[in-house]
Amino acid sequence: MSACGVLCSECPAYLGVEKGIEHQSRTVEAWHRIYRRDEAVEDISCCGCLGSDEEVFYTSRNCIARRCCRSKGLNSCAECPDESCKNLEEAQSVWDEVPNLIGTLSPSDFDTYARPYCDHRKRLEAARTAFHNRR
Repeated sequence: MSACGVLCSECPAYLGVEKGIEHQSRTVEAWHRIYRRDEAVEDISCCGCLGSDEEVFYTSRNCIARRCCRSKGLNSCAECPDESCKNLEEAQSVWDEVPNLIGTLSPSDFDTYARPYCDHRKRLEAARTAFHNRR
């Protein structure tokens, strides 16, 4: 899970190099069609948002929630005691409209290219609850 609750392990960029050039090429095409993003095939690779700058998708490098988590040594914002964080809200707002794509994408495209970014707020809140219940 990312700092803000996105399911990194299901993102098409996650371990993109290991999945191969065909996977990376399909992702480039889909992201262009769905999100109007112009990515290079070789950029479709990430080791999860809390990895080093060299290992993450380039758009994650400047995420303020990610930077904050890394600076505090946290695995995600769920571990942070600040529940009303401006940085987290900004990071999460990027993904808020993605669930609306369900009516415009094929079920396969939605599952592959949108679902990993859905329910990020619920996922993070569940992780926050679990983390604080363990303490």
